[in-house]
Amino acid sequence: MSEKNCAYCNFDEYDIIDKNDFGVILPEPTALSKGHSVIVPLRHISSFFEVTDKERKSLMSLLELARNELQLRHQPSGFHIGFNDGTVFGEASEHLHIHIIPRYEKQTLKLDERWGMISE
Repeated sequence: MSEKNCAYCNFDEYDIIDKNDFGVILPEPTALSKGHSVIVPLRHISSFFEVTDKERKSLMSLLELARNELQLRHQPSGFHIGFNDGTVFGEASEHLHIHIIPRYEKQTLKLDERWGMISE
């Protein structure tokens, strides 16, 4: 997928939850729980292991900001944090994005095909 057709390169400015010089926090359009968000580098890159030190620190800073904001807004019990890197489950990750999925008491998290899981 080219940058021109990449949803993570062509996001709507109004969707931005927070940002810095190297990345943005966006709501996940197909959320698995209330507040599910993604941290996305501004540079079109597919692997976490190809980001620069500045980008990595920036993404981790945004992850912490997302956690703090989600704690304030939704008071979850915890978080599931993850990303796919490289060709996983038959699909190549086109633009790196880190999921932060709030977890709530008595609410089962059902991971879907994005995580190689199939719910029955």
